[in-house]
Amino acid sequence: MLKKFLKKNSELVVMLHQLEPVLAQRNRIGYVAARNYRILSDALIEYNQFKNELIEKYGTPDKAENGTELPTASIKVGSPQFKSFCDEMAQYNNIEQQVELMTVKYEDTVGVLSGEEILSIDWMLED
Repeated sequence: MLKKFLKKNSELVVMLHQLEPVLAQRNRIGYVAARNYRILSDALIEYNQFKNELIEKYGTPDKAENGTELPTASIKVGSPQFKSFCDEMAQYNNIEQQVELMTVKYEDTVGVLSGEEILSIDWMLED
């Protein structure tokens, strides 16, 4: 069954990460999780592009163990630029969008998923 969700980008990111523990399932749950993961990833393309641009703007280049700079950058929570990054990122975090995701019956999770896994994807489950 399909269900529509109207969520902020920041909430979609959380939902995306909540799917990761069940992606390895080789059953209906894994199939639905993989499909929903793809849909959420696609919905967040522009959001992630803006986030990466801001990380490049406010972050510092990553370095290899030998000290050479890598082509990637990161920003640390305690860095002086982190607040500026968060302030600018807030406008993208709060943008709402609607996604249509598949759901699975709770009964399909019995004996297949742990309680932790069930709780993490509760939004994807229905009676």
